[in-house]
Amino acid sequence: MNSTQPDYLQVPLGKDAHRYAEKFAAEQDSVEKGKQVYLNTLAVYGVNNYLKWLNIETALHKSDSWNWSLRTFFDIADLMLPNVGRLECRPVLPGETCLVLPQEVMRERIGYIAVQLTTKLDFIEILGFVPARVIIGNSEVIEISRLQPLNILIDSISKRQKLVNLCQWIEGVFDSCWQSPELVLADNFRGTATATRQNTEQTNSVSRAKVINVGKQIVSLMELIPTNSDVFDIRLRLYPAENNVHLPQNLELTILDESGNACMKTQAETANDWIQLEFSCHHEEKFSVELKLGETSITEDFVV
Repeated sequence: MNSTQPDYLQVPLGKDAHRYAEKFAAEQDSVEKGKQVYLNTLAVYGVNNYLKWLNIETALHKSDSWNWSLRTFFDIADLMLPNVGRLECRPVLPGETCLVLPQEVMRERIGYIAVQLTTKLDFIEILGFVPARVIIGNSEVIEISRLQPLNILIDSISKRQKLVNLCQWIEGVFDSCWQSPELVLADNFRGTATATRQNTEQTNSVSRAKVINVGKQIVSLMELIPTNSDVFDIRLRLYPAENNVHLPQNLELTILDESGNACMKTQAETANDWIQLEFSCHHEEKFSVELKLGETSITEDFVV
């Protein structure tokens, strides 16, 4: 008789996992909240170990679930992946057939892993993954039988590692090539007043800049402005570099959607000292920035 029970990936839980879980649970005001934090911690720690085995970079201590105040007030089990995003690791008890998502984890997640805990809590079974983009509306319940295999997760992480993750800028996580505008503009003999004058009221915005060689060097300054929804306003401005006064004539700046279609475009004319485009994107939306000067073209991919 052949068993129809699927084979799930098992990850052992050692003493360190339980040490963290016990410490975090002891901080809570009630037994119920302590149990919730204990199980969440084990789920996150187990997934963290699994990804480390695959040589996928994690930042466990930058996760909200490792933050005392956040785990105390919210039901969270996230794991931070640098330049990728937050992966929610939801514990599932034996016999449960659905993955239940608290409302507080419905935003700012790249996806959700169902993590089944054994009765003895000596290891976890990773049941599957669901990307955030496939969750329709505010659905908070996902049937275990509808989860996708783990190779979908690994492929998703691999693809996102090649993207510039703008949402992580809000949390102070930056790729090393994107630096503070003050530093980049100063290195290119430009003041920052022009770059920041129009944004004096945007106290919650985050800006980074880098030098790009498109035949001639230019400074690209990207500003991300959160709103009260899952929409982000974005301002992209180009400046001349190398102590040049004006941008090279006919420099083209184009915004492409996820399918590669041109959405917006502008071009430097004679004696332009900067050009810019402003647009909005939803969380998890992807876009590309194309710079073109003569026969030279450079494209960089982003995700919000």
